[in-house]
Amino acid sequence: MTLPSRAILVVLLAVLACLPWNPREARADTEEEVAALIEYLRQKDPEIVLEAVQAWWKEQEAYRERQQVELIAANWEALAGAEGDPAIGPADADAVLVEFFDYRCSFCKRVLGDVLALAEGDSRLRIVFKEFPILGPPSVAAARASLAADRQGKWTEFHVALMSAPGALNEDRIMDIAAELGLDLAQLRADMESEAVTAVIERNHALAQQLGIRGTPAFLVKNAIMPGAASRDELAEMVAGAREAG
Repeated sequence: MTLPSRAILVVLLAVLACLPWNPREARADTEEEVAALIEYLRQKDPEIVLEAVQAWWKEQEAYRERQQVELIAANWEALAGAEGDPAIGPADADAVLVEFFDYRCSFCKRVLGDVLALAEGDSRLRIVFKEFPILGPPSVAAARASLAADRQGKWTEFHVALMSAPGALNEDRIMDIAAELGLDLAQLRADMESEAVTAVIERNHALAQQLGIRGTPAFLVKNAIMPGAASRDELAEMVAGAREAG
């Protein structure tokens, strides 16, 4: 038995009481149809509940994805071209990939090589890095230091060093890495507390909340989003899809 979309919702409500309205308020289906579906569940095939749940869940996932894509398009300028976000690749690139990341995120560390390899192998691609510290105070310190290092023209080296650093990442280790790279530590500390750096991080958090991004890494192009540790091939496919979409 294949249930239409509206009937799936009615079944879920009638059996699981998981929606904020009852079958009699579902104007799309007649009471006779609702009664028939409930009777079918009671007597014929209880497994239809699982099928209904799975179908409903898929519909909800597809709906959320469409909403996210619409929000990405509406906020694309802030995602891809906001002042203060570090980036690699040409300013006149024909495709942009955006990554939300946290320096203490093991999955972000895992994808570092693939992200850099993608950039190196695609001269028409620009990658924008959204500092999105969500794993505690050391993450915030690392994000602030990274944005401050960008003001000294050493963001890429600092980014790679932070991502590659073994062991726990705390403020002392962050400053040790900065010293090893020859950064001006006094200037770095001052810039870390600047309003400009604070504004970038707050803006990224607001964007993430609006887009429903709750974890790292999260990769976006203008017409798609991919959460998690994506491979180079998966990212390249995303970029190709964005180029095809125009």
